[in-house]
Amino acid sequence: MAELQIDYQLVDTVLGEKHPEVIRLNPKGSVPVFIDGGSDEKDCVIWESNTILEYLDDVYGPGKLYPGSAAQRSQQRLLVSYSDSVVGPALRGQVFEKRSKPEVEWDWDVINTSEKAWRNCLAQLEEWLGDKSYFTEAFSAAECALLPRFGVAEVYGATVYQDFPQIASWFSEMKLRRSYLDTSPTSFIQPKT
Repeated sequence: MAELQIDYQLVDTVLGEKHPEVIRLNPKGSVPVFIDGGSDEKDCVIWESNTILEYLDDVYGPGKLYPGSAAQRSQQRLLVSYSDSVVGPALRGQVFEKRSKPEVEWDWDVINTSEKAWRNCLAQLEEWLGDKSYFTEAFSAAECALLPRFGVAEVYGATVYQDFPQIASWFSEMKLRRSYLDTSPTSFIQPKT
């Protein structure tokens, strides 16, 4: 929404607590949940990030989040799916372990397994990015999906290794985007020590 310069209201949830509106609106009981009460007679409620991205592009910025040819748009959709189905799960072990327990209780097997999966993701993303500035011809939904995951990874110690210079450069550039600066959380759940 920030990338498309759409005004929005953000409702925070508390980690570990199910927000009543999330439960009411999303049968999965998870976030994000997007509600657009703009133009239709009834609110449009969407709870999958990839579907939210497509809706935002369709309604508020045709072609801005999914630019290019049909083949390029399909690649962007695949990268969004990869972010949700591979990158997120790769990071989950490390993030959940570090944010939910004091350091003396961390399960290092879980963290090391997560770290290895993260490195595998970085290797794949490095290959796909190649020498380009973006994963396709321009900033797209792929960056919208991947960039927040990289931000969370950085906070919880799953850094962008120098073994992956293209990805490291991409992430450094993406962090300078106004949309990232405007929406990056001012605080994260700090790892317990």
